[in-house]
Amino acid sequence: MVTSLRWCADIGMFAYDRSIPKSCVHATPFCKVHCFNDKLYKYYPGMHGKDILNESYWRDISGARVRADLAGKRTRQTKRVRLMTRGEGISTHGDINRVRRIAEGNPDTIFWLPSRAWRDDTLCARIVAELFPVPNLRVLASLDPSNSAEEIESLARDGFSTMFFGDDSELATAGRFKCPKTHSHAKGHCAVCSTRKGCFSRAPVHVHLKEH
Repeated sequence: MVTSLRWCADIGMFAYDRSIPKSCVHATPFCKVHCFNDKLYKYYPGMHGKDILNESYWRDISGARVRADLAGKRTRQTKRVRLMTRGEGISTHGDINRVRRIAEGNPDTIFWLPSRAWRDDTLCARIVAELFPVPNLRVLASLDPSNSAEEIESLARDGFSTMFFGDDSELATAGRFKCPKTHSHAKGHCAVCSTRKGCFSRAPVHVHLKEH
């Protein structure tokens, strides 16, 4: 089977993707209206067909398959990989198992996973219990202006890192690490971003993405 791993120059790393209609089951109404992929589907209609292949690949993915994917990509950095740039990495309980196997099977690579799966209480509990302890996995709870203060406080109590998008006001950015890629237009910066302040920190961090 042809790999669904692709190089994403915008973030400076390889990434896997999934079908948005199939996987984005935890999206907020705000997320659906402001999805940055919408314009890409208009420019590149072939993405719809690629989504079918990506979803099929994801169903059968394993730590060994990812290891084989990365082994053939050594001309570019493989120390950091994103799950996903399109679609949701954790839509079901089976995805928890997939993500854990991928990370545990590739301990020399850090896997970056922004997710809205925290909106499902049972998935949220499993993320905390089963994925937080995996040392090379970075799960960030995706947030937008539709999320309540209570939800954000609950995530903080559970020890989540968060990633906020949708409001560039001073109030929204206060106390958050301003993503250099979006705030400073630093293309590819995610590959080398701080492991203390940015998305790749092991300690909880709160990142702000500027509209782009």
